[in-house]
Amino acid sequence: MAFGIYKPEQGYWVRVLTAVSAGIIILAAAAWGWAQAGAATLPARGYILNVSAITGTFDAGSSVELLGIADDAEGTEIVVGSAGVLGSDETGSSTASIEIDTPVGADMFAIDRVQRIRSGDSTALVRARQKLDLFPLIYLQAGVAAGVILLGAIAVYWFVASNRGSVDFLINTDGEMRKVNWSTKKEVIGSTQVVIVTAFLIALFLFSVDSAFAAFFRLVGVLET
Repeated sequence: MAFGIYKPEQGYWVRVLTAVSAGIIILAAAAWGWAQAGAATLPARGYILNVSAITGTFDAGSSVELLGIADDAEGTEIVVGSAGVLGSDETGSSTASIEIDTPVGADMFAIDRVQRIRSGDSTALVRARQKLDLFPLIYLQAGVAAGVILLGAIAVYWFVASNRGSVDFLINTDGEMRKVNWSTKKEVIGSTQVVIVTAFLIALFLFSVDSAFAAFFRLVGVLET
């Protein structure tokens, strides 16, 4: 598609107002896309495990086994996955926050199943889990909104500036609009006054007729006073 404006000197205001209207719709669509993207679930790059009852240490770069409870009557503890330690933040004498990368395992790994972690002789009980998204969600929202705006801008440019058929249609529309006989300010004010006065006169006439009929029917006894 060659860049340029087809017949730039013709149909200016119709083309500009069309682009502005389309721009408002595009911005509304971008806002909707932003909101929808905010509800997306991103892949995890890792997790933060809040642990307690710590024995030993969990150093960055070490590997840990993720232990859970098997689905059997005895509640046997099994290894449900493994992960690498990205860092450990001591928060107390017996608690810590341990950041791990995305767990791997052949046993249909689910982070909610992890009850305990183990690395050699070091163990800890898992109290809470926090997912770390692959990247901030706002990046996805901004990308969706920017994509909608970019595609919309290209479509608007094609419609009002580049495509011969649509541009000729807008130019012809502008020509027809110029043939419209627009009322002057004095004519609009006069017509408005006539409408208002006429409406009041009709209302007064209907009120008078209604009152006369009501008085007549009360006189002949059809209506009770």
